[in-house]
Amino acid sequence: MDDSLHETFWAWALNRYETRALRDCLLALQDSSGLVVVQALLYAWLAERGRQLTSDEVKTLECTMAPWVAHILQPLRRQRVVWRDGEEYTRLYAEALQLELEAEKALAKLLCDCLTPSHSGSVSISAESNLCLITALSAPDDLDSLIAAFGQ
Repeated sequence: MDDSLHETFWAWALNRYETRALRDCLLALQDSSGLVVVQALLYAWLAERGRQLTSDEVKTLECTMAPWVAHILQPLRRQRVVWRDGEEYTRLYAEALQLELEAEKALAKLLCDCLTPSHSGSVSISAESNLCLITALSAPDDLDSLIAAFGQ
């Protein structure tokens, strides 16, 4: 994907993340199931654009995402959480939150760059058709709650 599509996705993702019910669901699943929020947002956005992911694309996306999440996002998030509870760390917490957001944006670009150009359909498809491909969502209730949150 080109940079303009990455930027289009990122703007859409930030807008959707502002929906409180969706944000709460994404964060709860991140904590309980290891959901990668950017992955869920990307899969839903692609569905909205009429793009059904293939199993090969999902494998490529997950292989690309795994080291970034393990070595960049999770350590940043762990440190930010430590700083959340201390008044003396207010500035560091805010900076870590901004850095985590930038790392998620970089991950979004990495994922978008993995996708082969495709002629997206003119009609959106069900978000479920892509969201069900997220391997972190092993419990059926997790997938159901995520699908419902995207529907709001």
